[in-house]
Amino acid sequence: MAEVILNEEELQERLKYWQEKLRLQDWIVEVQISRGKDMMEDTCACVDYTLSKKMASVKILDPIDYPDDVMGERDMENDLVHELLHLHFAPINEHFNDDNEIYSTFEEQAVESIAYI
Repeated sequence: MAEVILNEEELQERLKYWQEKLRLQDWIVEVQISRGKDMMEDTCACVDYTLSKKMASVKILDPIDYPDDVMGERDMENDLVHELLHLHFAPINEHFNDDNEIYSTFEEQAVESIAYI
């Protein structure tokens, strides 16, 4: 797998493509490249959303902050797809109130399996 590093404009284009491909056009989604200090520790991407408004914000880690010990090449597009897929699980996640560790593990495993592009 080759490393995929995108700039902000390319990331916006990929967002538009993947929102359509994943049937998430009814969501208002913004994406941005973020520095590590602005994200949770040991996170390469994250999504925050408001389900009732179908609005989401995706942060993708700036390559400058990639850890030295990461296994394999980084793929910002795959990270984007991964985070967008979480939006399909949002209603279930809200049902469990983000407190169910078993559900969170299963969701992460499912998203990871589906997101691998």
